[in-house]
Amino acid sequence: MKVDDIKINQLLEIEIESSKGNEYLPSRIEEIHGNNWYISMPMRRGVYLTLRVGQRIKIQFKFKNSLFGGFVTIIDRRRGHIPLLIVNKPQELVRMNQKRTFVRLEIAIPVAFKMVNDKGKSDVLEGVTGDISAGGLCLFTPVVMEKDQKMEMMIELPDCEAVLCKAHVVRVLAKARQEGENSKYAIEYDDFNEVQQDRIFKFIFNKQREWIKKGVKE
Repeated sequence: MKVDDIKINQLLEIEIESSKGNEYLPSRIEEIHGNNWYISMPMRRGVYLTLRVGQRIKIQFKFKNSLFGGFVTIIDRRRGHIPLLIVNKPQELVRMNQKRTFVRLEIAIPVAFKMVNDKGKSDVLEGVTGDISAGGLCLFTPVVMEKDQKMEMMIELPDCEAVLCKAHVVRVLAKARQEGENSKYAIEYDDFNEVQQDRIFKFIFNKQREWIKKGVKE
């Protein structure tokens, strides 16, 4: 991937160091002027993160099932309806390690799924997300499952095409104490392709932007 391949509206991720390790927050190329990119200020939990002028940050782009990244320096900030960071174009973009922590959006989204085992598949079961990212989600459901349980899942993204994928239980976060309560599971996607991942990534970015416009925080 070359720097000149980057166009306006290109989604990207900004790497931020936190107490929990590095996280990657969604952003977008809003404008391009000469050797400068104007990128949307990153958000966490519905709140803009104010990065300082002169700060050097890492940005990443997905391109043809690969991840490319580079370093830029914040030259200036521009306030307005959409706050922007003005950064220099990187000298080059290099291929990056695919392993990273995705930003999570705390939102309730209906999920339909079937448990899969050696004997076949269960009937369609239902749950709701506690949060969602491009790498996995937190699932609330009355269905009893154990770690490593495999499933086929349909995530009904609001105002977007549903995401269909295979997944499995990474951790049992909490078990229901009585009938009628939900258990809580950490779910990881298994066969996620770039199109599906981008669909969730764009959903998270657009939802954060929508909440900011409405003045709503998580």
